[in-house]
Amino acid sequence: MADDTAQQRYTRVAVLLHWAIAALILYNLASGLLRDALPRGFFAFHVSSGITILILTVVRVGWRLTHRPPPYLAVKKWQANLAHGVHFLLYVAMVMVPFSGWALISATPPLGSPGAAYAAEQQAEKARAEGRPAPAPRTPRMLWGAVEIPLIGSVAKIGATPEGLAEQRALHERIETTHEIGAWLMLFLLLLHIAGALKHQIVDRLPELARMGLSRRPEA
Repeated sequence: MADDTAQQRYTRVAVLLHWAIAALILYNLASGLLRDALPRGFFAFHVSSGITILILTVVRVGWRLTHRPPPYLAVKKWQANLAHGVHFLLYVAMVMVPFSGWALISATPPLGSPGAAYAAEQQAEKARAEGRPAPAPRTPRMLWGAVEIPLIGSVAKIGATPEGLAEQRALHERIETTHEIGAWLMLFLLLLHIAGALKHQIVDRLPELARMGLSRRPEA
């Protein structure tokens, strides 16, 4: 019985990665989709959190490929197939949405380039014309204030010269739209995932939450 119980639980590393990523996703969805409604400072760690989600997801995929997950609980085949499909799409979203965010912050002229100097001059002229203070100089994006986040070179170099700024701005808008759509799709998948887990736990009376470290251990 003890062996059966252990086989129904995810490993401690998998559980830790699951809840760490889940917490960061909830923060990013709230700080991104509700940015205009929440206090300005709530968005402060959105980029760092997104990059961390991407890193942890890569680690989680590697762990999943090298450690067999426990079998599905005793549910109908179509429910198991649906759960498998939602899990797969969640993994895709956990990679693609943060990656599009990384591409979004990369769609700016590289610091120190002629394109960056020209863009800063344009912004200063616009601010003066509108009677506003000149914007503060751009600084590198930092991961949790400690490590500089590298830009995606192929995206950043488009705006390295003044001639490429228009193309880069158009690309920035397309990436921003993709990032937002991806966030809404991730929210939908997350709600499906939560609904399925609660259905198995409450309606089917299966130890779904215990498999992920919540509630008591699943019985054999």
